[in-house]
Amino acid sequence: MNKRVPFFTKYKLSTFAVLASLLLASSAFAATQLITLTNGKGDVVYEEKKFEKSMIPDHTKEKQLRSLKAQGLAQDLLQPGQAAAFYMAGDDTEGELYIRRGPGFGFTDAASLRGELKQSGALILDTLQSKYDFATGSLTYNSDPLTEQNEAELTAQLAQEARKSKEGYAMKSLNVSKESWSMILTYKGEGQTILVQPMRLNEKLTIHLPEESSAETISADGVDMLYSLYPSGSQGIRFIHNIPGSEYHIVYYIEATKGVAKEELLAIAKAYLQ
Repeated sequence: MNKRVPFFTKYKLSTFAVLASLLLASSAFAATQLITLTNGKGDVVYEEKKFEKSMIPDHTKEKQLRSLKAQGLAQDLLQPGQAAAFYMAGDDTEGELYIRRGPGFGFTDAASLRGELKQSGALILDTLQSKYDFATGSLTYNSDPLTEQNEAELTAQLAQEARKSKEGYAMKSLNVSKESWSMILTYKGEGQTILVQPMRLNEKLTIHLPEESSAETISADGVDMLYSLYPSGSQGIRFIHNIPGSEYHIVYYIEATKGVAKEELLAIAKAYLQ
């Protein structure tokens, strides 16, 4: 039986809060490059940059509020598996276009999730280290990317509609690709929690951090990994899995609570290299 239901749980562990901020990140943010990971071709597909607030003076409170409102509308109006463009109108000529996804699909067993993502290159395990059992999973598909021309045309169209609307916004549904997705998987056992976040992408992922990264690069079975120890005592590890014969790759991030040893976290990560 497929136990797939809408998934609304919000996680609060260190780096997952940073990943959520990707919705606000853009290439216009000026920052200093800190950490990178490459794919099998040697291309940089993951990088961390320090967020420099002073370099974006136009990031006003009003823009932040519009962004939050767009996210709220997405959660209220979109179903799992859907995505849309929202234009939020401001005063006079102000306003922005936001691409937002609906809630994720929720899973309570690993088998159903494997069935959903078969032949995607994702490894979804029932158990980690024979003691952390699969508890929950959330899967969200990404929308098809827009070209600069398509985005400009869509912005112009929705801006006009938003300014005529009493609600101050306009939206348009976007095509969703099952080729690109992100997941959050939870494993529990012995009083500990392991979070696994795979993201299947064919482009570079950039994360803007509030401060300089303390990650150290370690090598496991010839694969570079970024290991971080957080002030809370939890630990995180990130690495790239190359999908043979595909232009896509998977960025894995695994985080463990304080009671899990570094060696065990590394062993969990190695399991995903098989």
